[in-house]
Amino acid sequence: MWRGALIAMFGALLGLLPAISGCSGAGARRPSWKDAPTPEQAAEAQAVSERAQAALDRGDLEQAKAELTRLTALTPRSPEALQRLGRVLEQQNQIVEAETCYGRALKLEPDFVGALIGMGRVEALRGNPQSALKRFETAIEIEPHEASAHLALGGVLETLGKVEDAQAAYFRSLSADPLLTEASRRIAALQIGRNEADQALARLDQTLESTPGDGEALLLRGRAHLALGHVAPALADLKAAAVRLPDRPDVHFNLALALEAGRQPGDALKSAEQALKLAPDYADARDLSQRLRR
Repeated sequence: MWRGALIAMFGALLGLLPAISGCSGAGARRPSWKDAPTPEQAAEAQAVSERAQAALDRGDLEQAKAELTRLTALTPRSPEALQRLGRVLEQQNQIVEAETCYGRALKLEPDFVGALIGMGRVEALRGNPQSALKRFETAIEIEPHEASAHLALGGVLETLGKVEDAQAAYFRSLSADPLLTEASRRIAALQIGRNEADQALARLDQTLESTPGDGEALLLRGRAHLALGHVAPALADLKAAAVRLPDRPDVHFNLALALEAGRQPGDALKSAEQALKLAPDYADARDLSQRLRR
């Protein structure tokens, strides 16, 4: 796909690249230049990188994966390209392939913060929280103001039951990036769990001002309203969350609670049963359904 004669030289290769699976590299042919790329090669890599970012911006993970697979072939010594592909694979729940990408990136550049964070997330998903913590702590030592490292660290600390430490990590991530919505949501969720629904509500109002229609924030604000006895706004938020997150059983369960509080037992039962349909082992939803049937 490169300009002029280079297009013919590598056209066949690039045409095959979308079929390459993740970062395994098995059977993958790559350009063989050893020195710095020519201007034409650099221009082609830049174009592919931009197409990958455009695909990500519109939420097209498959296209982003295809473009980033091309990019890793065009720039085989680029840890950034590998890390970006790993992130897409991670978002697609292709964890083994993502781990391979992050591992290859770290082999090229052991202190690459993005790959350290990605590998830590993979290790957390694989049930290795202590290893993940070390990855995140290393990333923070290298780049103390990397918001995503503090966010990921908070997530692992939360799963380990270290709630105060997790909240502190989330606040540090917000300090580094005040627009990091996920950190605000996690803080709000912890506040709701600690019976601080009024504080959570104020935070979630701000979050939804900047990101209207955020399904997760609507769910949390609905829960906060419900905890404070604000039934009508809780119903409004939870109904909106159910539209945006129709496959989340916890959304339907909380909507059922709000409908029950609003004295709509029939609709509450339907929502509880929808939660059970999505998650048959959801004990709280089963108990609520049984209660509503009586």
